[in-house]
Amino acid sequence: MQRSFPMMCFLLLAAGALAQPTRADPSADDCRSVSADCVAVGHWNFSLSLGAGVRTNPLAGRSDIPLIVIPQISYYSTRFFIDNLDVGFTLLERPAYSLNLFASPGYDRVYFSLHDPQNVFGAVSGTGTNNAPPAVARSIAFTYLGGVEWIQKYRSADIQFDLLHDITGHHDGTEVRAALGLPLWQATGTVTADIGFTWKSAEIVNYYYGVPGIYHGGSALNPFIKLACERPISAHWKLKAFVHGERLGEAIAASPIVAQRYVTTVFAGANYTF
Repeated sequence: MQRSFPMMCFLLLAAGALAQPTRADPSADDCRSVSADCVAVGHWNFSLSLGAGVRTNPLAGRSDIPLIVIPQISYYSTRFFIDNLDVGFTLLERPAYSLNLFASPGYDRVYFSLHDPQNVFGAVSGTGTNNAPPAVARSIAFTYLGGVEWIQKYRSADIQFDLLHDITGHHDGTEVRAALGLPLWQATGTVTADIGFTWKSAEIVNYYYGVPGIYHGGSALNPFIKLACERPISAHWKLKAFVHGERLGEAIAASPIVAQRYVTTVFAGANYTF
């Protein structure tokens, strides 16, 4: 069976996609992560992915976002952690679960600004040109959401649930994020799948996608699925590929500034860990 893994990895690398930051695993003694990757406690961790990919932009008149370089920076102490732009503090830690105070950027701004930090750290990076949205000119601020995060490990599965609220005062919205991570293959490399959803309150939907006097939407539920593959090729290098698909909720898709219902992100390349 192990001989079939290189072909599976090759197919994923041909499809490609977007990595997600790891979280702390309370069952580990000298490292923290909810995945097979393990990072040492008390040390900064740096890696850089080089490759080719793209994130489709659902906004009308906007260009897709190219992916070329994806840096990742993380730090985990016994309680405090930083994972690119995410910041957290562990309130409760047990062998199978943890409860964290957690803060994370609002995601939707990546479609409006190529220079959004999430288009650099842990998400995408590259060059491109975006046109102005056709319905209305707008200034979208960089927002942070804060709240609680629950991470549960059940057998080989990882469960993550975030309840977050705007802490920057820009839209006063609430967001719920949930994901289930499943290992599909572990041999000379790994293949993993993630399924989940993001629920956005009406305040968030209208801050990004509303048009004053024209469109005012309600809350939206965005389901997603991810497939990822990686294979080490040396002590510092490994091949990585990801594909991520998201279906925008009805309240977002119905906005006059949105032209596409689905967002797809693909990336394939090599990752170097410093």
